[in-house]
Amino acid sequence: MEKAKLFFSALAAFVTLCAFAQNGEVRGIVTDASTGEGVPFASVMVKGTMNGVASDADGVYAISAASDAVLAFSAIGYESLEVPVDGRSEINVELEPDTEVLEETVVVGYGSAKSVTHLVGSVQTVNSETLKNAPSSSALDQLQGQVAGLQVLTSSGVAGDDAVSMKLHGVGSLGTSSEPLYVIDGIPSSSRTIMAMNPNDIESISVLKDAAATSIYGSRAANGVIYVTTKVGSYNESASITARAQYGVSTLASMNLYRNMMSGSELMDFWVRSGIHSEQWVYDNYISRGYTNNTKWYEYFMNLVTPQYQSDITIEGGGRNVAYMISGSQYHQEGFTPGNYYDRYTVRSNVQGHPTNWLKFGLNLNLSLDTTEQNGNWGDSSGGSPYMAGGLSYLLNPLYPALDENGNVYSEWFPELSLPNMNYDSEMSYNIQRRYGANGNVFVEIEPVKNLKLVSRAGVDGYILTQDLFTSPSYVDKYGMGTATVGRGSSLQYSATITNTLEYSMNINANNRFSVLLGQEGVMNDYQFFSAQSYGQTDDRTAILQNGVPERNAVSESSTQSKFLSFFGHADYALFDRYYADVTVRNDASSRFGSAVRNATFWSAGLRWNILRESFMQTAGWLDALDLKVSYGTQGNAAIGDYEALGIISTSGMYNGLAGLALIQPENNMLTWEQQALLTVGLSGRMFDVFDFEVQFYDRRTTSMLMAVPNPYTTGFPSVTGNVGTMSNTGVDVTLGVDILRGADYFLRFSTTFNYNSQKILELFDGRKRWEIANTSVAYVVGNPVMFYSPIYAGVDPEDGMPMWYLPGDDKDVTTMDPTRVTKEFNEAELIQNTGKQRYAPINGGFSLSGAWKGLSLQADFTYVLGKYLINNDAYFYMNPAANPNENVHKAASDFWTPNNTDAQYPDWSKGVQMQFDTHLLEDASFLRLKNLQVAYSLPERWLEWTNGVVKDFRITFTGRNLFTMTNYSGIDPEVDSNLTYGVAGNSKQLLGGIEITF
Repeated sequence: MEKAKLFFSALAAFVTLCAFAQNGEVRGIVTDASTGEGVPFASVMVKGTMNGVASDADGVYAISAASDAVLAFSAIGYESLEVPVDGRSEINVELEPDTEVLEETVVVGYGSAKSVTHLVGSVQTVNSETLKNAPSSSALDQLQGQVAGLQVLTSSGVAGDDAVSMKLHGVGSLGTSSEPLYVIDGIPSSSRTIMAMNPNDIESISVLKDAAATSIYGSRAANGVIYVTTKVGSYNESASITARAQYGVSTLASMNLYRNMMSGSELMDFWVRSGIHSEQWVYDNYISRGYTNNTKWYEYFMNLVTPQYQSDITIEGGGRNVAYMISGSQYHQEGFTPGNYYDRYTVRSNVQGHPTNWLKFGLNLNLSLDTTEQNGNWGDSSGGSPYMAGGLSYLLNPLYPALDENGNVYSEWFPELSLPNMNYDSEMSYNIQRRYGANGNVFVEIEPVKNLKLVSRAGVDGYILTQDLFTSPSYVDKYGMGTATVGRGSSLQYSATITNTLEYSMNINANNRFSVLLGQEGVMNDYQFFSAQSYGQTDDRTAILQNGVPERNAVSESSTQSKFLSFFGHADYALFDRYYADVTVRNDASSRFGSAVRNATFWSAGLRWNILRESFMQTAGWLDALDLKVSYGTQGNAAIGDYEALGIISTSGMYNGLAGLALIQPENNMLTWEQQALLTVGLSGRMFDVFDFEVQFYDRRTTSMLMAVPNPYTTGFPSVTGNVGTMSNTGVDVTLGVDILRGADYFLRFSTTFNYNSQKILELFDGRKRWEIANTSVAYVVGNPVMFYSPIYAGVDPEDGMPMWYLPGDDKDVTTMDPTRVTKEFNEAELIQNTGKQRYAPINGGFSLSGAWKGLSLQADFTYVLGKYLINNDAYFYMNPAANPNENVHKAASDFWTPNNTDAQYPDWSKGVQMQFDTHLLEDASFLRLKNLQVAYSLPERWLEWTNGVVKDFRITFTGRNLFTMTNYSGIDPEVDSNLTYGVAGNSKQLLGGIEITF
């Protein structure tokens, strides 16, 4: 390295001396206009020539130039400057920071921040303006529709439910998670930790998409990387205080299903007309007993309008050698179901110090307390709560009364329903979880010699979770609801990371620069869990663990640990600010895999060509930027259990009165990494200083997939995790933007993202061509994407009103819908076939409209998913009157067969025909949604003059989320990342108003 440096220095000196022979020498220093410090590696060019040099680490330069020449000064993060020589031999200049360029500097790996204009990898960044004042509990929800190729779905409206799922460029594996790697300020983390952060503390979220950007993270980057950068104050900036407060309400994003259920009179009329019940039966069981109500039970079992409020305060600033940001926040959201709420409190401290020009240090720390309460007797959003969390109360019979004889709501128990009032039930039965979280890191950066940086960083991401369960004994005795229970539980999980890097960067001259990074990283993950539950409690006053029935007590305990050890290197090179190249190599070892195959090496190579700088493009004045990127590389996936490769022995109950041990998992010493190869080609640019675009093609191939491979039952092991199967995802990302209007105090911009992804399974295991996943209506078939397999409904026979189904052809993997080959005999095993509907939507994206005029600003973000299908399991109940003859029915069920309505959608209900699990339930769940709307107004400065500069800014905000949805899905909500829905609470619509004051 030293010899190479001496060689290039000698070569540069020789060229400079030759130039000095014809021109005069100009010397000087380039400084930062705001700080007065030298600007290292600034470019100094003689305008109109290829003669140029770079300033040294202190900003000092020397260049040969004619007395009438013009010097052009430029540097990353600064505005360019041209200065005539005018015969001078010394020219000192100050460069003004360019805030627009500074905002385009991102951290994408372990090294220094890179300018977007010089970046080889594919990175898209969402800034703090989009993330601030987010009404949802997780900032990740704000990414929906913002990044081409990133699909974000929020599957639940339950307060405190961490139901945000993210997939980049499709599903990368059939047997493991497709979640990206989350990194917060350089430390690997999780989506749950981001939920425990105040969105206003986040500076930006960068999505690393291609191999050139992700391979530096190696074994855990197969599904992309979400890099979160938190805010820190600025050096030499006086302290400022920003306080924010918002208050608003939440409602269900859609009430269509509830409103489309029958009223009491409609239900009685339907029963009689359909022949499900006779007119006499209806009179005897309902009318004669006074049950002629029109009760909308969801109004009693759910809170349809709930409060939400959040507030935070931030103090940030800095001196000559220190920068800081300190914040605190509070967030409260109440759920639609009684007893459900989510509270979050956070404190953050980010501090950086730069006491000398060779030493830098910092601390980033976030502490949080989350509290989530749900009704302990009815479950949560997973579907275990058919009348409460899931909102299936629309199925309840509307003819029964909710009011007693005095006109008051039954406070404890609805006698005709034999169900409790949920407000009372939530008092008698609860499940409270408290999560104490910590995420932070400390780092030291030393520059012992110029351009050589040594960085050591240690971080931790962890939490302690406690859980309290209670169901009142008196409640159980009185109404027989549930089991009198007391439960206590706790878990501890943390990930500790230590990273050391050595980075060297050098500008050989104005046209050649490179950097090299070497690093080491160690990660240790630890999880511990304990739970105790006591059943059969007899008295509310003595309901503690030891007072249950001993024989029914349940105690469980577990712990796991895993470790990663990594070594990596990265090098990048730039020539003439026109050609860019980088190479990455990383070796990872993980304790999760077999001892013989724990190590794997991942790599990438990328090229970028700034086409606009070529001489043949100089006449293209309408082009402002044009770049071509190509990258190829490999990444890995280790998202399996910590002990999947080990042989595990466990107790197997009692045998002949004695406890025994048994092998429950055989050893798999050859279990190793899931591998992915990713090729990306992209073209981006800007035209007419108005229109910008980026188009990216990708080919993502996964091999050695980590899957649970089924075994013959005679082995004693139903399945064993192995490296089997291959699949591919190919597609295109498109990002477009246009500046519609732009002026001194106004702008209007439209932008859109689009992704098309084609998934294909290339290989399964043991030579299989098809693998049907039990009880999911999903199958893996070689040559196809993941598809829904189900009997295909053929409609109603116009002759007799019986339902019909298409008979499959000889190949069940080919969709067959021959109207001459139908049957009325339902046999799922014989009728199941490829429905032609994909499990994962191939198209997703979004579009945004943003604008500002004087102090008024607007941001409207829409998101869409096309080709999404979902099994509406709820419809099995609300469209199945013969199976549930005393429950409410959807109005669409009125279109049933009669001799006068032979082309009806539904069969002759009088024949006792029940709904079957077929394509009747498989619905198009594509949707378009107004995901986010923000309107803000900053008061004019003259209105704040009376504060004598105390109040620097006063801002009024309005924020809306999920304000409207367009979909043909008949269920509660289409935005569910699952193969089916059942009793899952729908997304929430939120409206909040707020103020933001800066002092």
